[in-house]
Amino acid sequence: MRLGEMSWTALGERLNQDHLDVLIPLGALEQHGPHLPLDTDSVIAEAVADRVAQRAGECVVSPSIPVGASSHHLAFPGTASLSEKTLQSVLMEVVQTLLGHGFRGAYLVTGHAGNVGAMAAAMAELDPADRSRVVSFDDWPAQRDAVHLVAEARLDLDRELVGTHGGHFETSIMLAIAPDQVDMASAVVGHVGPAISASAKLRSEGMAALSPVGIIGDPRGATTEAGELYLDALVNLVVEGIEAHRSQFKQRVAP
Repeated sequence: MRLGEMSWTALGERLNQDHLDVLIPLGALEQHGPHLPLDTDSVIAEAVADRVAQRAGECVVSPSIPVGASSHHLAFPGTASLSEKTLQSVLMEVVQTLLGHGFRGAYLVTGHAGNVGAMAAAMAELDPADRSRVVSFDDWPAQRDAVHLVAEARLDLDRELVGTHGGHFETSIMLAIAPDQVDMASAVVGHVGPAISASAKLRSEGMAALSPVGIIGDPRGATTEAGELYLDALVNLVVEGIEAHRSQFKQRVAP
């Protein structure tokens, strides 16, 4: 179920009858190379949230927050960005207002690594009672490693070619969920190298200094089949986290 497609009366009835959690996807409006659209991170975050809701049950998916912390992409036309402080405030207010309507829990899922600082900061600033009802999936290295492990074990691909931005993994996911938005004829190789050093240069100097085409990895061999494997890896991480949180929550409220 998508929250934005429900009426307030239908939602109210569900909240009165059932335990219901809300998944909040976080995206970005930033370049993803010449072959992917500016809203790639939002499209992927929404797809992950939709699949998580189907797997975990008792969830609705809110509209995504479509602009993130993307200052390191501002050299490329079309990129919009919020400061981490602004994004932190937005997250806190969205979470607090939704929890105030009676959702059992809220889960933050991001398609953009640049959002994780604001996500962690928002969690730290929430009132403890609210914080206990929220999980922020802001461990980006864990998400990146899950995707790279799939590439190595299932696809026999080197993680440096798979990349982290506009490369094999994001392009493959987009082929799986929004193929009409992918222009494979324009796909070119970007920066290829260790993820840790690439991330350090990205944060300190910006994407254009790391990769003039705005890509980390090589998207040219991307496939729909690989995209489904990558999506499963990301969905599994979130579902496992939700199940663990629900189990802890039940223990806390048990008489």
